[in-house]
Amino acid sequence: MKTIKPFRLSLLTRPYRWQRADTLGVAVMALATLDDAPRLMPEQELWKLAAEETGGILDLGVPKACAEFLVSGNAYTRHQADKTACGVRIRVGELDKSLLVFGDRYWMDGRASKPAPFEQMRVDWTRAYGGAGHAVNPQGMGMATVDINGVHMLPLPNVEASHSRIGAPRQNVEPGGLTAYPPDAPQRFALIGSKYGQDWLEQDYPGFAQDMDWRFFNAAPADQRRANKRSLDAGSDYEIWNMHPDRQVLRGRLPDWKARCFASRRSDGTELEDIDLKLSTAWFFPHRERVLLIWHGALPIREDDAADVKLIMPALELADQPRPLDHYLKVAQQRLDKDYGAVHALCDDELVPESIQGEWLDGGLPDTAERPMVRNILQGTARKREAWRQELVAAGMDPDLVLAAVPETSKPPAVAELPEMLRGMEAQIREQRASLDKARADALADPDLQAFARKTDIDVAGIADHGRAGDRGRLDPEEVHAQLADFDANPVTAAEPSKGQAGIAQRLGPQVDRLYLNGAHMFDAPPGMSPHRAQRTRRRVTEIYAGNRDFTGMNLIGADLSDMDLRGACFRQAALEGANLTGARLDHCDFTGAVLARAAAVNTSFAAAIFTQANLSLMRGQHARFDQAVFADSVCVESVFEDCVFADAEFLRTQWREATCTACDFTGARFAEMAPMTWRLTRGNFARASFRQCAFMACELEQCSFVEATLMRCSFVNTVFSGATDFTRAAMTAASFCGTTALDGACFREASLAQCGMRGTSLARTDFSKAMLAGSDFSECCFHDATLDGLSGGESLFVRADFSGASLRDGNLIQSILSKAIFLRADLSGANLFRADVSQAAVDGSTLMDGAYTRSAKVWPRRREAAA
Repeated sequence: MKTIKPFRLSLLTRPYRWQRADTLGVAVMALATLDDAPRLMPEQELWKLAAEETGGILDLGVPKACAEFLVSGNAYTRHQADKTACGVRIRVGELDKSLLVFGDRYWMDGRASKPAPFEQMRVDWTRAYGGAGHAVNPQGMGMATVDINGVHMLPLPNVEASHSRIGAPRQNVEPGGLTAYPPDAPQRFALIGSKYGQDWLEQDYPGFAQDMDWRFFNAAPADQRRANKRSLDAGSDYEIWNMHPDRQVLRGRLPDWKARCFASRRSDGTELEDIDLKLSTAWFFPHRERVLLIWHGALPIREDDAADVKLIMPALELADQPRPLDHYLKVAQQRLDKDYGAVHALCDDELVPESIQGEWLDGGLPDTAERPMVRNILQGTARKREAWRQELVAAGMDPDLVLAAVPETSKPPAVAELPEMLRGMEAQIREQRASLDKARADALADPDLQAFARKTDIDVAGIADHGRAGDRGRLDPEEVHAQLADFDANPVTAAEPSKGQAGIAQRLGPQVDRLYLNGAHMFDAPPGMSPHRAQRTRRRVTEIYAGNRDFTGMNLIGADLSDMDLRGACFRQAALEGANLTGARLDHCDFTGAVLARAAAVNTSFAAAIFTQANLSLMRGQHARFDQAVFADSVCVESVFEDCVFADAEFLRTQWREATCTACDFTGARFAEMAPMTWRLTRGNFARASFRQCAFMACELEQCSFVEATLMRCSFVNTVFSGATDFTRAAMTAASFCGTTALDGACFREASLAQCGMRGTSLARTDFSKAMLAGSDFSECCFHDATLDGLSGGESLFVRADFSGASLRDGNLIQSILSKAIFLRADLSGANLFRADVSQAAVDGSTLMDGAYTRSAKVWPRRREAAA
């Protein structure tokens, strides 16, 4: 169920079954200020206040039998001369209740001691009469002695009901309180019903018993409820005495607001159903000047877990300003929009009137013009401009003709304006692109330009296309370093070492190197070396290799190192961008921090090479060997590898992004802490490879083999597995497959999956023969025509899994959860279903159960027609 909601409302939903009908309970909660003009506060404040003030359950999400009010807070004596006792009173509409609050008292010789003075006293059930074993208030005081300086004393309750005063030790009086009883309070839990027998199991499980008293869902004492009325009156007046630190009496009216809630049984958010809501609860926090309003409603559902409800959306309106259903349909569509939905989610005014919104983060974007530095700059510019105007006027000139107009400063857009502003900006960009395309076409069609192109043999169209694609520029680190050195050599721009200033080359040089290392592939390709320079560079490389083999930091951009034997050389921080490494032997070389972007590696050997923090983006590798190579923190963006060997290589935090690997061998390779994105793998062999904390996002894996591979805490998000993906004897722990990921036709024979999540994944025609599934989630998976013979799925979840046409012969499904699963045309012959939950599962005459062990299996409730 997808929830669409404003930031200032909270929503609770709870499906329940009662009297053989399934219903979705809905509670919309709003935190309002106790002002003359109440404001709706953000949900974060609601839950923070609830944690600090209630310490328990706010609501059960089920409609109440009658409306009620609750109060959580303190009693204060600062409004009166007597500091030892006071009365508290609250009136909401026609409901009126008073309590007496005393300082600490103890029984002494059968008489109550004088109450101790106090400034504030918490009014809750721990201060009312009760104690362990009390039938109404087991968390209270007054029944058991307490230790006071080594003396056992019997206290009196601090809070008493005005109509039920205590007069003797351990006298059983009615506890006095204003706040909620917990659901497990004896007098409340007694209403849960008792008829939870076989008939309930067969017809009403997992719902409530037929004899349940609906007052169980009322949390307030009986004298704080509106008998036989399920709603508080809109705009009810209230008065609260002695429960605010500064005001003796709080007076006002409840906000005249109306909560609404819409549900849709379609994922696209159409066909909204309006759930009727009643204002059933007002929970006051007087000392915080807040009131929590709770509206309850119910929606009939077909599935007992509300799986048929795809979307729910609460809203709030002013009682005299209702919004039409079409408005909410539009909001739902906007929030579900993939492009602008996240922006619309910021617009609370679409679901809550702007006039009642309390302050929060969406109050508007910061106005940079009001920052002190910006304000000072603008004021300084204005002074200079005025001085220039005076000079121009004195010279007899019109300053308005000389000085440029002052740009108008505009306020930052409101959050509600962001969606339309973004659409306008995108439309403007499209118009500009169209205008440029038209200008380009008109220019190319010019007869004079065409004649010039023919005469000079210049490819004018090619030049225009290059400009159209966008010139990303060229980054030559050597040239940039030279420019920085020129700055240091210039007396005007040079640093002053005597003052401890470092030269600009020293300060910016490392940043240039990092920029080139991490972003070389983002700039235009370097020009190729001239034949003469290539030969000279090759001779230089031969000389160095004959000596110390150290090429650290060397500029080899575009160098031709083809067919050279440079095994064991050091290329740390070397620039090998666009280098030709075809046929080269570079085994055991150290490429730490090197740039190999756009390098050609055909029939190249990099066995046991080190590529730590190296940039291999846009590299073209074909029939190359990377056996036992180390790729730690390396970058592979848009790299292409074909028929390459990465056996036993190590990939740690390697960035695979938009890379392509075809027919590559990763046997025994180790992958850890990676997040490859849009990685395309075709016929990849990952046999015996290990993956640890890897997240594959929007990747494409075709005919890949993970035989005997190990996957620990890995995830596959929106990843496509096509062809015959093979996970035979693979070991997966805490792996997850989610989003649009599909594994149709994959093989998991004898695989081990522990605590894995595949909820909703398509597994049609898969083979899980003799696989071990422990504590994994396969709920809502499609196992059409799958083979699961001999599978061990103990304690795994298969809720609503579709096993139509599947074979589970001799499968071990002990204690598995198979509720609502579909077994039409399935073969469960010889399967062990001991203590398995097959309640509401779909079986018919086509389901084979020959020899299946079903003792102690949970078969109730049977599948109902509504859920079929």
